[in-house]
Amino acid sequence: MMDIEEAKIQLIDLPGIILGASSGKGRGREILGAVRSADLILNLICYLPDGSIDFSHLTTIRKELYNAGMRLNEKPPRIQIKKTTRGGIGFTFNGHQIMDREEVKGILNEMGYSNASVYFSEPDITPDQLIDHIMGNRIYTKEFVVINKKDLEKKKIPDKEITKKIGHNHWVKISALNKENIDTLRHRIFKELNLIRVYLKPPQKEADMSDPIILHKGDDIKTLCLKLHKSFITNYRYSLVWGSSAKHPGQKFIQTSHKLEDGDIVSIYLKR
Repeated sequence: MMDIEEAKIQLIDLPGIILGASSGKGRGREILGAVRSADLILNLICYLPDGSIDFSHLTTIRKELYNAGMRLNEKPPRIQIKKTTRGGIGFTFNGHQIMDREEVKGILNEMGYSNASVYFSEPDITPDQLIDHIMGNRIYTKEFVVINKKDLEKKKIPDKEITKKIGHNHWVKISALNKENIDTLRHRIFKELNLIRVYLKPPQKEADMSDPIILHKGDDIKTLCLKLHKSFITNYRYSLVWGSSAKHPGQKFIQTSHKLEDGDIVSIYLKR
C-alpha cells in the first residue's frame, strides 16, 4: 500500500510476463489472473546499455494480455444483442459500419445465435469487438508505460518518437536508481486512475484537510454519502460545497446529483 497524493493505492509487483504466459507458461495464468483485477496496468520497459529503449517487451506483454482477454486503453463496444424466438438475425446500426448484415449474421451463428436483434450504437464496430461483446468476459483496463533506467540515456529520444512507438502518450521516464521523476510517476498514477480528493467540513466547524475522501472523477454527492454511510442518503437534507465545482463558495445543493471536483470541500446536513 502506497500513499499517493493522499490516496492509499495498492501496488502489486508481479513477475515479468513472458511469451506464452496466457497459455500457462511460467505460471502465466496465475500472474495474468492477478492483472485482471487491476484498475491500472503499469507496463515497465527499460533503457538498454547503448542508450536505446527496448520496446519489444511491450509488444510481448500486450500480446499475452490480449490473449488473456484484457483490452488495454479501450472502451467496451456499445452493442446490444437481444435474443428472439424467430426471424433470424436482424441488424440495425448507427453511423458507418465496416461489417454488413451477412458478416454479423455469420459471427452470431458461429457463437450459437440463430435468432437475435443486433444494434450497433457507434460506428465501425470490428468483428473482434463483436466477438468480445458476445463472450462477455473481457476486461477493459488502462495501461500506463513506465520507462526505467533513464540514467542510461545517452541521447534524448524525441517525445513524439516515443509516443509513436508506444502508441499513446500515457508514459513517463524514470530512474529508479537515481530516484528521478518518481514524484512525477506518483502524480501520473493518481491522474490515470481518475481519482479526486474531497474534504469534509462538519457543519459549523473547520474542514478536515488532513484526511480526504478519495472518489473518482465524475462522482457526485450521492457517491460521497454512500462512501460515508447509507444513512447519509436516507437522512440527507442538503449540502454546501466550496471548490471548483461550485459557482460560489458554500453553494447549496438540495439534490445529490451534483458532480464533485478534486479539492472540493463539502458540508453535509442531515435530518434531525
